[in-house]
Amino acid sequence: MAFCTKCGSNLPEGAQFCTSCGAPAFDSAQKTAVNDVSQNKVFAILAYLGILVLVPIFAAKDSKFARFHANQGLILAICAVAYGIAYGILSAILFSIFPWYLWKIPSLICTLLSLASLVFLAAAILGIVNAAQGQEKELPFIGKYRILK
Repeated sequence: MAFCTKCGSNLPEGAQFCTSCGAPAFDSAQKTAVNDVSQNKVFAILAYLGILVLVPIFAAKDSKFARFHANQGLILAICAVAYGIAYGILSAILFSIFPWYLWKIPSLICTLLSLASLVFLAAAILGIVNAAQGQEKELPFIGKYRILK
């Protein structure tokens, strides 16, 4: 439900002007924000698809909406790469410690650890859904960090 910024009366959904006082339903800042979201949704969605995070960083520099999602996607990508490196090192250590006839143990451990990568997939899907809906919601756990200003 929307309210008039001038007189405070209820506005019907989709109204361009207030029915009581005739004032525009949105001020210029709100119109700019709505235009920013509608024009840059694709860039915001691309931010959660791995290396494609570079597209909104360079192509939509002036968009606050795309910049927010590019920051979220960049942090997610950095965390996913760090996890991949740590997983590779840990699996190499596990397989070098156990003799070949006991490789079922490190195989089981590595399989369980690889399931943790589904967290990154879930976070990417959550970010894409938020971007597609035009929302600037932070991702759980990593959303509070800022790399891009």
